[in-house]
Amino acid sequence: MTRSTAALPDEVLVHDPGLYPEGVEWDGARFLVSSVARGTVTAVRDDGSLQEFAAADGITSSLGLHVDAAHGRLLVAGAAFAAVGDPQVAGEAKLAIHDLATGHRRHLVDLAALRPNARHLANDVAVDPAGNAYVTDSFTPVIYRVTPDGRASVFVEDPRLSGEGIGLNGIEYLPTGHLLVSLASARTLFRVPLDRPERLTEVRLPEPLAADGLLLLPDRAVVTPAPFHPAVLELRSDSGWASARVTGRRLTTPEATTTTAALRDGAVYALNAHFAEMGGPQPVATFEIFRVELTG
Repeated sequence: MTRSTAALPDEVLVHDPGLYPEGVEWDGARFLVSSVARGTVTAVRDDGSLQEFAAADGITSSLGLHVDAAHGRLLVAGAAFAAVGDPQVAGEAKLAIHDLATGHRRHLVDLAALRPNARHLANDVAVDPAGNAYVTDSFTPVIYRVTPDGRASVFVEDPRLSGEGIGLNGIEYLPTGHLLVSLASARTLFRVPLDRPERLTEVRLPEPLAADGLLLLPDRAVVTPAPFHPAVLELRSDSGWASARVTGRRLTTPEATTTTAALRDGAVYALNAHFAEMGGPQPVATFEIFRVELTG
């Protein structure tokens, strides 16, 4: 533990019955969390105080979040979470783009309109240095691209990115000019070149990885697990992410749903969404944003 991180809290509690957050980010002053139940974005202080950052306003469920500090934006993947448990629900795929300082919405982009006859679940979002956003769709083997002014297109569509249940999931931009993306159902990762996305390749891994969220750090990546795979993993690569190795892990409880993680002042924090307890007799009242110490 470094001096800069020693004073940080071990845990921040989000007491809001029925919120069910999926995405978490740190904006420099507070955590931001999404909500699969409400479609909102909530700001969370260390003392547990809450403030609505962004209303749902056309989004049924909010999932992955991305703070794009370079362009002063928060990007939100919008979906309909009910589609996860009901194949008769067509789902949604949207991208909401908000001003990071005020929460004001700049754009709401309908990604599902690009593939109107498919099922959709917009899951996560990453941004390249030019401000283009890339959004995964868990039910259709598509990664969408949205320009800074809100114009959407299909960046890549490939049958290798399809899978049973939740397919495409977490996504990050690599400084090499690639995207690193999780295919949760196949328990693997793909590396996608921005200039030739059709040349995507599977990342060589030492073990299957049921990855939900990805968090890229300068020297490593943190993988938060899909439900009922109870370990947060640390990955490192010496090959520009053509391959990777596991260098650390933090066990969680089997029933935990550790969906995503965020970097705060050098420390990694993960979110327990409590999805396994949705539909119970009482809504889950408190959700944990907990500090992750990874050990080899």
